[in-house]
Amino acid sequence: MTMQHHPVLIVGAGPTGLTAAMELSRLGVPVRLIDKLAAPSTTSRALAVQARTLELLQQRGLTDKMLAAGNKASAGSLYGRGKLLGKIDLSRIPGRHNYVLLLSQAETERLLTEQLQQQGVQIERGVELIGFVQAQPSTPDSGVMAELRHADGTVEQMQAAVLISAEGAHSSARHALKLPFEGKSLKPTYALADLYAGGEIASDQLSIFISDHGFLAMFPLAQGHFRMIAIEPDADGQQHEESVRDIPDDPPTLSQLQAIYDAHSPMPATLTNVVWSSHFRINSRMLQTLRQGNVFFGGDAAHIHSPAGGQGMNTGIQDMVDLCWKLALVLQGRADAALLDTYERDRLPVIRNIVTRTEAATDVLNSRNTLVHRLVTHIAPLALSIDVIQDTATRLISEINIDYRGSPLSVTHDAGGSLHGGDRLPDIDVIAWEHNSSDDESREGNLYALLDPSRLTLLIAQGAAAPILPQDWREQLRRWEAVLTIRHIAAALADGQDREFRNLFGSYHLHVARPDCYLGFVGDAAQWDALIAWLEQWFSPSAG
Repeated sequence: MTMQHHPVLIVGAGPTGLTAAMELSRLGVPVRLIDKLAAPSTTSRALAVQARTLELLQQRGLTDKMLAAGNKASAGSLYGRGKLLGKIDLSRIPGRHNYVLLLSQAETERLLTEQLQQQGVQIERGVELIGFVQAQPSTPDSGVMAELRHADGTVEQMQAAVLISAEGAHSSARHALKLPFEGKSLKPTYALADLYAGGEIASDQLSIFISDHGFLAMFPLAQGHFRMIAIEPDADGQQHEESVRDIPDDPPTLSQLQAIYDAHSPMPATLTNVVWSSHFRINSRMLQTLRQGNVFFGGDAAHIHSPAGGQGMNTGIQDMVDLCWKLALVLQGRADAALLDTYERDRLPVIRNIVTRTEAATDVLNSRNTLVHRLVTHIAPLALSIDVIQDTATRLISEINIDYRGSPLSVTHDAGGSLHGGDRLPDIDVIAWEHNSSDDESREGNLYALLDPSRLTLLIAQGAAAPILPQDWREQLRRWEAVLTIRHIAAALADGQDREFRNLFGSYHLHVARPDCYLGFVGDAAQWDALIAWLEQWFSPSAG
């Protein structure tokens, strides 16, 4: 591309924008990261970091730091009718991160910012995007001319290869392009607070209370320190489903929060030391496209929804992990420009599912319909005792269930195991070795640690005998050596690993892992030509 010497302009330095800057800069793409705020917010709302996000950030050196700063929740407890109705056992989440990590968004942003500084990227604060133009017709080579206003009032014009809008729900780029943000505002008003609570509320699990007064959740940030979210009553003490009132200017007081807590929870607790609090109303909206020419959208700029399940921040981070490896390869001339179209083909179904599901969950939890409330409180104990419901719920919450099987980038030929193109690659223990020479030493370890998050990885699954590959297979793949790592893998030596490995990978099979650890190509070794055709379709063989 002719634009590769221009930086990518990222607007918004929340978790989504920070992730985009981290990914692109580590992949060798110059970036400018701007934010109109003079300083990062200290009253952030997001706090749940899900297993899928932790898997991806583990490869980027952040997860251990996040674990040191956060609090693991091992279960989600649902209370109703004055008692515990049941628990969602988060230890059932597949993989190494079988919990929800509770960590203030401000801390997540701090760790991402520190990582950016190590990569040589500084956030330009007090800088606002006030306009931009794209050449018409817009092509991957045309770029964006952006106009920026600095804190001192000066206006700058800059040429960017691409603009990424990570500005949040009030995206100026989305407004400038007049893109509809389809959805609705949910009617109830909520109280949100960081505070301390003395009592018997568990510090190692999410506590959710449903009652005739609505919904209350207490999320433990540390021992005795909680994030509280609750539906607020109207002036008459009730929360009417038809009511739409203005959000109060003054934040909830300690006494108001205590009254709300007492109305919802059968578990006595004394609330103290409000760190911050606010009122808010839930919006449930999404774009129907994540790309307009050379402008891309992610995070709250593209989708906002109920905080039920703690999906929002994670979805934005994963948006950028999907987009940025593709963008880097295209800008560097190592992939066809059509690869960028797979960003929204991957992510829009995921976003649509999350928006729909969280809206439905919120409607149920907030319902003041006596029949609905009675139904939920009587069915929940039975439902939460069923293994398949536990497994489904934990996969949804953790985002382990996400796949891109419907993406044009995902191809499956004669899958001998259970994995298909578009599936998340499970992080199991394997034995792996390089292909460069006959005396390469093998090593055993978790699969994600053996993958390069900057490149495609061809995994050649080893069965009882070596796969039958063309004699010149290494020579054929040399054309993609700038974007492709090759590893042979076999089952780890531990008991039971062989069966799990064969169930997942089959024998003599080829799996191409994308840099975000989703599978692009899956096929039998006999379909070598199909693998080469897939590489030729998406990635430039002349690179390097």
